[in-house]
Amino acid sequence: MAQSFPSLLLHLGPEEGEKQAAFLELRGALRNAYGQDLEEHSFYAFETPPDRVVDILQNGSLFGSASLVRYRAVEQLKRKEDILPLVRYAENPSKTSVLLLESSEVSLHKDVKDAVGSRHTKIFWEMFESQKKGWLSGYFRRHDARIDPEALELLLELVENNTLDLRQEADRLMAFFGKQITLEHVDQYIYHAREESIFTLFDAILAEDLDHALDIAVKLLMTMDAVQVVLGIAWQVDRLFSLQTLRAGGVPQGKLFEEQARRSGQRIAGKRLQKSLLGGISRYSLEDCRALRVLTGDTDALLRSVPATLHGGIVQQYLYSVISRKGRWNVAAPFARRPWEFPGASGFRGV
Repeated sequence: MAQSFPSLLLHLGPEEGEKQAAFLELRGALRNAYGQDLEEHSFYAFETPPDRVVDILQNGSLFGSASLVRYRAVEQLKRKEDILPLVRYAENPSKTSVLLLESSEVSLHKDVKDAVGSRHTKIFWEMFESQKKGWLSGYFRRHDARIDPEALELLLELVENNTLDLRQEADRLMAFFGKQITLEHVDQYIYHAREESIFTLFDAILAEDLDHALDIAVKLLMTMDAVQVVLGIAWQVDRLFSLQTLRAGGVPQGKLFEEQARRSGQRIAGKRLQKSLLGGISRYSLEDCRALRVLTGDTDALLRSVPATLHGGIVQQYLYSVISRKGRWNVAAPFARRPWEFPGASGFRGV
């Protein structure tokens, strides 16, 4: 294979948009070089073991003169014996293949990084908040569209911090509402046009609708990691807690969002979002919110310490504890006495 195409590449980091662009650039260059003779494969580490990927690389392209293998989610490779086939392959790689390893993480098993080498490793970092706002407004301008400042802030709250998701959501908004995007458009999009999200899941939590929350969680877990789901809820729980704290401090309900924006520097935009949070305030007390914060933090830690096969059940139990027990049964510590329990209260024993 031509010298301009390294046999192994490692792309790391959470910025999926730039990572996808780098893959498309590599694929385009290989297609220009080999045309129809390029054979392409794509695998995920949690589905396809490394020895299977190495077999394909070593056997070469069956029908073409070159091959491109994209191997994603390699952060799942944690055992030395699983990684060994890749290490051995890196010592004598195929001259007619390119292996692109990808991960949304930055920290990987040392053997994987050493096999590729720092020269062919690139990290794609998330944008800073200031960069994200400029990138998104610029994207609308490049498509001859405009978005109101408040609408831009609300949209940024909804989207993961990478340009791939930002681009997809911006395209959908322009398809639905045309070239001028307002706060009302984004607000409407959240509840009617957008697919299930952390926001719709948290709405179900605030409405104490366990069945709906479980249905949404099942859909989200098909495309999202369980840790991401719980972290998204944690951010919303912190919001609810801050509003309840202001309310307990004597801030009138009509001034809660104004005072919250003044203190945090981040405005909660969108009438529907505000209405949903106000409904949550009436259902979840300040003590409830404290319990939910502890529960959510413990569940996050639990998810990071057990196999992914257990994540679905843990998320279901977490949602049950949030909605039906107001956080007062902890999936991560079912027999523990928590700091927020009232003195003399008996500990909860789980389901």
